[in-house]
Amino acid sequence: MSISQPPQWVTDLQQYHGKRPESLVSGGMESLCPLIPQNVIVRVDSNDPIIPKETYIHHRMILKTILSGKLNAIIDGLSFPMETGDSVLFFPFQFHSSVDAENYPKHSFIAISFTIPDNNILSLLPLKNRLLKLSPDNLSELKDIAGAFYGNNEISHSRALLKLSGILLDLVEKYSGMVDNVPPESGDNIHYRIYDFIRKNFNKKLSLKSLAAHFGYSPENIRKIFQRNFPGLTPGKLIIRLQMQDAVELLENTSNPISEIAEKCGFSDVFTFSKRFKKITGHSPREYRSMLLHNRKESQNGQ
Repeated sequence: MSISQPPQWVTDLQQYHGKRPESLVSGGMESLCPLIPQNVIVRVDSNDPIIPKETYIHHRMILKTILSGKLNAIIDGLSFPMETGDSVLFFPFQFHSSVDAENYPKHSFIAISFTIPDNNILSLLPLKNRLLKLSPDNLSELKDIAGAFYGNNEISHSRALLKLSGILLDLVEKYSGMVDNVPPESGDNIHYRIYDFIRKNFNKKLSLKSLAAHFGYSPENIRKIFQRNFPGLTPGKLIIRLQMQDAVELLENTSNPISEIAEKCGFSDVFTFSKRFKKITGHSPREYRSMLLHNRKESQNGQ
């Protein structure tokens, strides 16, 4: 009577037999990237040379990968030359734009934007301000993620999110420990220092005149510096965008009174804040919060 051999996977696992952990309640394995992206939106597109270049800001993460052509991605005033297969990760509230590379007026790309639960982005910091190289497997998985978003039903949304998590984890493992993700000269560039100052003080009473006095430039020079390094953006627009982004975050994630939110965002009164908010978003702060609560209730009822 022959005794059947155990399957190979059983044999493989038996090598750990008897190796007891030091503790059964703590000290287990932890991931370098302990997160699953949510609210994922996928866009596969190409640039339009006719549309004027603009500087953008979002409160979402965006993983952008070049599918064809070349361009220079400008992130917080720093330039990252990109070609087919290259990626960058835009972090929340980073200012970014694209400048077509010479002799390459057109490029195509996939942009995957997402939010992080509880804004826990610390594990992704090794990827900030860095040109990223995805592995061939990662590049192939982009197709699966896009397919799930656009409904080809080959894989579920949940599995697509796990694939995106896997891509981020692979990148974090690859680039953790590297210290060259921010060019050392970036802090010496005047446009970067002006941007950083506005980012840290946008909720205070800033003006072109006060910026010029702080940095020792004329107001006109400050404006020209922005025109060269942040296409389509002025210091005034930058301040307003930061104020609105902060307002949206507070409306979405807190129950603070609107008057308190207006003050935190740098407005002297609720009327001015509400008028500005409605001009940018199409809704008053109160309407925006009501719609948000309604959508959340519908989402919970649908689960």
